[in-house]
Amino acid sequence: MTGLRRSLGLLAAVSAISLTAQAAPFVDEVTDLFNEGVDLLKQGQEEAALEKFTAVLAMQPDHEAAYELWKDTDDEIWVDMLVKGGQYELVAKRFLDLASVRHEERADDPDAIRDLIQKLQSDDVLERRRAQRELAANHGEYAVPHMIHHLADTVNEDRRVVVMHALTEMDRSVVLPLLAALHTDDAYLRRNICLVLGYLGDPRAGAALGFLATHDADEGVRMAAKEGAMKVGATGDALPLFLELGADYHRRAANVLNPGDWSRVVWSWKDGELAQSEVPRYLYADELAKQAYLHALMVDPTSLDARAGLARAYVSQLGELEMRAAAGADVEGSDRLAESALAVNSSGVDALDLALQWSVADRDASTAAQLLRALGHLAGRPTPGMQAALAQGDGAIRSEAAVALGQLAYANNQAASGDTVAALAEAAGREVVRIAMVIDSDADRAAQMAGALEGAGFMAMPMQRGTTALHTLHQVPGMDVILVADSLDDLTTAQVVDDIRRSELLAATPILLMGSEEAAEAYGDTITGTVALGDVAAVEAAVEGGMNEDRERADALAADAARVLEMLSRGAGKTDLSGVAPTLTTMLSMERPDAVTIPAMGCLGAIAGTDSVGTLMGILGSADRSDEARIAAAGAIGQIATRSGMTADGAALNSLVDVMQSDASLSVRSAAAAAAGRMRLDAEQRAQLAAATRVMLSE
Repeated sequence: MTGLRRSLGLLAAVSAISLTAQAAPFVDEVTDLFNEGVDLLKQGQEEAALEKFTAVLAMQPDHEAAYELWKDTDDEIWVDMLVKGGQYELVAKRFLDLASVRHEERADDPDAIRDLIQKLQSDDVLERRRAQRELAANHGEYAVPHMIHHLADTVNEDRRVVVMHALTEMDRSVVLPLLAALHTDDAYLRRNICLVLGYLGDPRAGAALGFLATHDADEGVRMAAKEGAMKVGATGDALPLFLELGADYHRRAANVLNPGDWSRVVWSWKDGELAQSEVPRYLYADELAKQAYLHALMVDPTSLDARAGLARAYVSQLGELEMRAAAGADVEGSDRLAESALAVNSSGVDALDLALQWSVADRDASTAAQLLRALGHLAGRPTPGMQAALAQGDGAIRSEAAVALGQLAYANNQAASGDTVAALAEAAGREVVRIAMVIDSDADRAAQMAGALEGAGFMAMPMQRGTTALHTLHQVPGMDVILVADSLDDLTTAQVVDDIRRSELLAATPILLMGSEEAAEAYGDTITGTVALGDVAAVEAAVEGGMNEDRERADALAADAARVLEMLSRGAGKTDLSGVAPTLTTMLSMERPDAVTIPAMGCLGAIAGTDSVGTLMGILGSADRSDEARIAAAGAIGQIATRSGMTADGAALNSLVDVMQSDASLSVRSAAAAAAGRMRLDAEQRAQLAAATRVMLSE
């Protein structure tokens, strides 16, 4: 409880921020509503108070307004809300999260930090305490570079002790720069950092402390690290601790990345100083994962798990960067994209495949897809991870695996497996459907809503945790609509809505609140509307028949699958494709792009029987189809005719003649003539063709 009170007290001690005149009315409304909730809470009307606090969050107060509320509210109120747990705790943590962003904007002020460090030496006890509180509340991790060298001071012991004590009284934000400073060559400094980390008690320091406890060359460091490791609860070898830390960062687990842990910088030790590197929020978690896995490789350079974890982190970042670039969003630094691409290609097939197996097990479709694309180019033969992905229930993962395995079979002149062929046909023939995410901690209710949506043709993704839902949305943002319950167990609904609306890739996605109209009023235009349990009509109205632009990847995947099927149909591996013709033929009748239908028709030309000719004739004769599609249809008809010795009945021949005599382009008419020429025709039919050709020439 002491640490909790300290954190809240630090926020309350921060100096006031002046608000702009334009924002004043809104801030007043937010403040009045929040204070009404405080009064109700003091009166013991907890349910009514919670409604007020929830309404304040639904109004989406900015970071400055939230900061003011934290500063002006008694510590006891915040402690009371956090101790109550449940929705009260979630609401309090959300306010802290909002306030911390404004706090971070003011944090990196070297002059202010140096002034406060000087005041730590004051003879006035109150002034020292104020300086200590302000360092923690206003500056956090940014104060560490200015404090760290005092820990190596062997002359002024009093100053060293004061600074060490100040660091131990600060929050979790100082842990990461302190860990980076452990790379110093100064053994005395390493020793004192280990002592501070032990007092802080943050489990994220466990792996580093465990490593130094057994590997550091200095006995004093080993002893301090061993003591610190015990205090943070770290036991066992350092390697599995670093691996676990990397995995937790990649998954954005709450034990390593709670709302207050996110930052805009990562820390390293360079030329005897702490150095910060800016990193966008969407890459932050995997940047920390990379650091953990690099430390694991330092412990054991032969660790396949460490290489696989590093590859997974780079692949995850690469996918995020490519997705943002494709969507026209800002990508901060092309060098990051280049670094990620180089790291992925040089990771090694064994590491990429192990990373793929992990991603498949986690049902992390975005990372798995990126890994499969890399392995499709780098692997010489099918891998265990690719086979596991092919057996995955997730359609996107299975389709990506089929494309990669099909490419390998073609490249090696081998026959693709029956499962690969079936998955390719499924991917090529899959009609792109609307996707809905249902976020509700009530599993039965979420399943019921998802079932109703699937019955109406949606692909529904039920999520019970807000944190998992947000992670999935940022990794795979191609949702057509998001349904969120009016209360969740791990985050506030307002926090989920706000996070979605702050994303460039999700800002326009419809959000429906599963709750009452009265509850929805507080959210204003940040949500699209409300929806009752099982009310599919309201969801369809919100989608309005359209689909998210980010869904283009689904069509691209279908095109890849069709292209691979065409390759296999012409390859030397003799893949059995006899079962895919009906699926591809049916798909041709759908409104699919040429990138899917043209290679599909190329495959049909090589494998299909005469029962597919009618569909192909329909495409060839349609003036609504592109010239390229019509020519491909004619080519497929001709191939089928040659292989089957097909004779043309009157209807088929008349269809071809109609195209030859139409106002279609010469390329299309010539393709129709070529198809007719490859059929078995009697003399009378040949004469009919000759007459049609004469008409063409006379034009």
